[in-house]
Amino acid sequence: MGDIFTLEHLTSLILLIMLQAVLGLDNLLYISIASKQAPEKDQSKVRTIGIAWAIVLRIGLLFLLLQLIQWFQNPWFVIQENDYFTGQFNFHSIIVLVGGVFIMYTALKEIWHMMHYDAQISESTGGTKSKNQVIFLIILMNLVFSFDSILGAMALT
Repeated sequence: MGDIFTLEHLTSLILLIMLQAVLGLDNLLYISIASKQAPEKDQSKVRTIGIAWAIVLRIGLLFLLLQLIQWFQNPWFVIQENDYFTGQFNFHSIIVLVGGVFIMYTALKEIWHMMHYDAQISESTGGTKSKNQVIFLIILMNLVFSFDSILGAMALT
């Protein structure tokens, strides 16, 4: 029992809790912003479905990734340029890189949309997406957030 409770394990647990809190809040913020693109009468339902999918995807992917963890750790290719630049890429690296780029693209797109939202409203009254389109986008983003969250947690621990 002495090896279980070490300062290193406690630090990892605290960092893991903080990581999950930040990534979970990002996910909720995205769901909140994306749900505003749905018709007003459906926004509450879209948020509920989005949060439910976020929970299901995170738990499901956790079990799936635990089964496939060895595949994620094997390097696909290694870059070694003298002693100045070295690195290796594996499936985990590619998922985190693609997921990060996708999240940044979506965030910038939403910021751009929010900056020009008043002008768009005055130009046209339409422009909202259907409930199903918004739910699909939320599920897609939940998948990316879940991969990033779980793989980040695995890397931390």
